[in-house]
Amino acid sequence: MKYSKIISSGVLLAIIGVVLFSAKAVIVKMAYRYDISSEHLLLFRMAFSLPFYLVIASFNRPTKPKEIKKVDYLWILFFGFVGYYLASYFDFIGLQYIKAGLERIILFIYPTLVIIISRIFLKKTITKKQLLAIFITYIGVVITFWGELQLGAPNIVVGSVLIFLSALTYATYLVGSGWLIPKLGVITFTSYAMIISSL
Repeated sequence: MKYSKIISSGVLLAIIGVVLFSAKAVIVKMAYRYDISSEHLLLFRMAFSLPFYLVIASFNRPTKPKEIKKVDYLWILFFGFVGYYLASYFDFIGLQYIKAGLERIILFIYPTLVIIISRIFLKKTITKKQLLAIFITYIGVVITFWGELQLGAPNIVVGSVLIFLSALTYATYLVGSGWLIPKLGVITFTSYAMIISSL
């Protein structure tokens, strides 16, 4: 009974996370009505979150500090820059050119990119179910993209490529951070990465 409650709580938190993650694009599009640049909007976002992550990082220490090497901190710098800053930057710029709905569809292909990157660099096997899921995902993206293209939206290709780069950089972060998280812990690693991204 206790185990099922934990799972239910996890599923609920995941759903809330997805809803909030999806709402970001809509809020960004609304903000662009006030003639703000992508850089300034991203700066405000990071400046707002930075104090929270500084507090979180100060109260949490690495899970396995003895296993952390100096090079690991360089990797944290890299993944903080690529995974949060670059991914967010590409996303914010891309939203200047395409609708929030299309942005969400393209951005949410990042799990398929995680599978592909893991296959290329970590030699992980892709199952038949995963291949089918990847195929269905990209068919859906192409259909949606083609529909928007037929409407003659300006700069849709530029915006879509930028959002794809956002998904790719975020997927790279997820794959690369997999071996750092056990050493640092999820909360500590995320805090460090966000602090670096904000700076």
